[in-house]
Amino acid sequence: MHSVSLLAAILASTSLVAGHGQVNRVTHGGTSNAGPNIYFAGAAANSKTATRVMYQASSPAFVLPGGFTDNKQMSCEGSANNPAPQSISVNAGDEIDIFWEGATGELKGKPGTGSLTAYNPWVHAMGFVFDYITSCNGDCSVFDATNAGWTKIAHAGIDMSNTISSDLRATMKGKPEQYYPTSGPGLWAMAKLVQDGSKWTVKIPSSLKSGQYMIRHELAAVHNPKRNGDASTGPQMYIACIQLDVKNGGDASLPAGTQAKSLYSPNGDFANISVLSGSFDPAKVAIPGPPVWDGVSSSSSNGSGKAAVTTLSKAAAPTKATTKAAAATKAAATTKASSPSPTTSTSGAAATSAKACRRRRGITKRAKRSHNEPLRRMVQNRLS
Repeated sequence: MHSVSLLAAILASTSLVAGHGQVNRVTHGGTSNAGPNIYFAGAAANSKTATRVMYQASSPAFVLPGGFTDNKQMSCEGSANNPAPQSISVNAGDEIDIFWEGATGELKGKPGTGSLTAYNPWVHAMGFVFDYITSCNGDCSVFDATNAGWTKIAHAGIDMSNTISSDLRATMKGKPEQYYPTSGPGLWAMAKLVQDGSKWTVKIPSSLKSGQYMIRHELAAVHNPKRNGDASTGPQMYIACIQLDVKNGGDASLPAGTQAKSLYSPNGDFANISVLSGSFDPAKVAIPGPPVWDGVSSSSSNGSGKAAVTTLSKAAAPTKATTKAAAATKAAATTKASSPSPTTSTSGAAATSAKACRRRRGITKRAKRSHNEPLRRMVQNRLS
């Protein structure tokens, strides 16, 4: 009877397992490369994928500020030394489309999530998107990225010239994970990803030399602000490493780059961003991490090419006003973000998110502990 009850719970909640999601597939030039299967190591997709396994189904699905200084966690979310078997062949200057899949079905079929119907949409709408690249120094299928230097090629934060769709705003309010800002302009990069069918486009630098490289594609969800003494809070980093074989390249070599453990401070403005605070000002949100590479310089030791400010789709050279605004943002965040205002809505939303994460991991662990072999095999088939 206990086994039957457990089976019913698992089958009813399959989408709740493991966390918040991963890469479903990467497309380029009309071809599609499936992401890995994190639930069943023997799945066929795992022998053909170019995306490294982000996390195991029973492990945390993201990196929190406490792990920001861990090279292995921050490189490829635990798969720095666990390569994918394949690489996607692209030309320098090409674009790849990365499709994300939510681990839960709470947004499936909901307004504002694009035309996605085949699987669960990505589940968070507030946050940054970063794209980095490193050379595999040969074959990516044997490359250990633990101590790699990462060069940022694109980033996006909150676009104050656009706004979230009314459909997605209403959907997120009912999740419940209310979108901030609650009205007016302000389109988070992650909201754009959800609205576009859980897709993000990455352009390979046209000047890049031919060779094998790895894209470090990162979503930084900010819906659960950091609280003092609670290591389960703060920005959630979802990191996907995608292996590429770049052909017909230019003459540019990558800078030495920045090691993953040095990209973001575990105690800085970004780690302490609080969208739920009454003092949150979306117009003053600064994009964290190193600047975007200019596609030319290769002498930098920390990945700093010419600094760029990126909208949701294109990079532009910074202006004096931008520089002053960033400085003002840093000063304001240093004094305000370290101790977010303890409002009722802040603690309630954060607690809801934390409980959901624990429930997802718990379901997986219960399935693993079950000694009922037919049950285990049924669950395995369901998830493969």
